[in-house]
Amino acid sequence: MRVLVVSTVRFRFNGITSVILNYYRNMDKADMQIDFVVPNEVSDDYKAEFKANHSVCYQLNRKGNIIQYFYKLRKILRDGKYDIIHIHGNSSMMLLDVLPAYLEKVPIRIVHSHNTTCNHKLLHRVFNPFFGRCYTHSFACGNDAGKWLYGKKNFIELKNGIDTNEYKFNILIREEYRLKLNAGNKTVIGHVGNFIEQKNHRFLLDVYFKLLKKNSNYLLLLISDGILMEEMINKARKLGVFEQVVFLGKTADVNNYLQAMDVFVLPSLYEGLPVVLIEAQSSGLPILVSNKVSKESNISKNMTFLSIDDTNCWVDNILELTSKINEIDRNLVSCSNIKKIIDAGYDIKENAKILKDYYNDFLDAYKSHL
Repeated sequence: MRVLVVSTVRFRFNGITSVILNYYRNMDKADMQIDFVVPNEVSDDYKAEFKANHSVCYQLNRKGNIIQYFYKLRKILRDGKYDIIHIHGNSSMMLLDVLPAYLEKVPIRIVHSHNTTCNHKLLHRVFNPFFGRCYTHSFACGNDAGKWLYGKKNFIELKNGIDTNEYKFNILIREEYRLKLNAGNKTVIGHVGNFIEQKNHRFLLDVYFKLLKKNSNYLLLLISDGILMEEMINKARKLGVFEQVVFLGKTADVNNYLQAMDVFVLPSLYEGLPVVLIEAQSSGLPILVSNKVSKESNISKNMTFLSIDDTNCWVDNILELTSKINEIDRNLVSCSNIKKIIDAGYDIKENAKILKDYYNDFLDAYKSHL
């Protein structure tokens, strides 16, 4: 079986990349060739991992010359004789990726929705009727993400599974990583997400500024990087909170830094079902999220949804949550949440088996109709 996985977003530290890699790393690849098309040069770590698994990674600039991208992707599909193309994205602009596969008669053409809106709504609407004619199967990370992209059409919900063992609360890891942060006895508010408009860092810094006016014993930890990072650093300086914000950048230790946090916040402008919320719940963290995030993400039933029109509401909720931290047995919460997450179908080892079964079933059905 030959599978070409296409990422329509930069292949780096972000939600879609995490999902793709989680499935790739946990899937039995003994009888499979899995290759990749990504829009950017990948890190040396990823290159080494792909090489060790005999995977080829093609870099095609999707946002440059669209016609060139289209023809290069057709050539890759033609030369590679792929049985399956699996495209990960947020909108019907995945037409740019699935149409070449349609023209090359790739038997199984899967599109995979990871969000509940997109940045280019006009193009999404224009492309949608054509997009719907080109794929053979449709996946979504959750019900809301599926309805956003496919409307009333049927789709398969393929959940953003994780290895819960990596996120289970561990007091020793917590102490080690709090030392790295020089957190002392401060309450650590954490956020994981690229510095892009969607993640709403401006709002978060405004919340933090007001929070420190009421209680200065907080540290804000921001994990990842992105095009708006420098702007947010400048904003933190202007607000006078820069010394109490850790701009950590990208890290492979997200699971460990979650242990060091006391509260997790995600004030996004929109989200499908972000894998980081599954991770944060597994670590037993109290979580505040915007009311624009899919309610499906609240697997533990312990998350609080707040309006992103009211900074004071976020400040009050952070103060209330952190006043009760010492009353919470985080290890107990973590174990309870992990059980709920596994029961809800978010165990990556099981989900990787399910995805491979889908691949096999789709191919078997196709061959039976030849």
